[in-house]
Amino acid sequence: MGNSDRKFILLLAFIILGILVAVQFRSTVFANKKKSSDYHDIQALTESIKKATEIGEELRNEIDDYLSRNENLIRDYIKDQNDNELRREWDGVMLKAGLTDVKGKGVIIQLDDAKYREIEEKSWLLVHDQDVKIILNDLKKAGAQAISINGERITPVSEQVCAGPTILVNQNRYSVPYIINAIGDPDVLYESLINSERVILLKEYGIKVEIKKSDEVVVPKFKGKPENYITGLEVAGNEKK
Repeated sequence: MGNSDRKFILLLAFIILGILVAVQFRSTVFANKKKSSDYHDIQALTESIKKATEIGEELRNEIDDYLSRNENLIRDYIKDQNDNELRREWDGVMLKAGLTDVKGKGVIIQLDDAKYREIEEKSWLLVHDQDVKIILNDLKKAGAQAISINGERITPVSEQVCAGPTILVNQNRYSVPYIINAIGDPDVLYESLINSERVILLKEYGIKVEIKKSDEVVVPKFKGKPENYITGLEVAGNEKK
């Protein structure tokens, strides 16, 4: 091979190498720009979520204030009418609707995931929304007058939806442990739970289920959005065991 051929091959090799380096450089620059763009997009999205959360909290406070003033107006009207029957009916409506704080005798239940161990189906070690729903139904059948989960009042339209390792209650996300407060006859509520098929099953899987009677159970009033209170059942694919 002559010198001219070797020079041509070297020239061709350097040209190809130069092209590869240029392509790699452009790819690296593009990737860095994309990372930078993604980072700024995430920052912007985080800020938007933060602002939306703050606005939502302000609106919720305004709604609570409005509901409180509205309730006071109605109570003043009932007082002016001096109608005890109307007052009892109103108190009953507020209790059933979950729009008033309640304190009395009842039970407190704590649910927590089982300790991890090798098992055929890992989901059996977790507390699911379906478990919570069945326990709530057991409490209602036993005559519970007011119920809350982690401080969220359960109303006629409240829905518990599974969202990964958490559940949504009144559109607020909670993880274990789940604390359920229920007001009613403590003995009746307690008996209904310890004999509940679901509670027995959960205990067999190692799920932590603590049930205690109490003379002073507190169930707070509903503090969600009125539009959700009126219409809003959530729709989602619930996990089932």
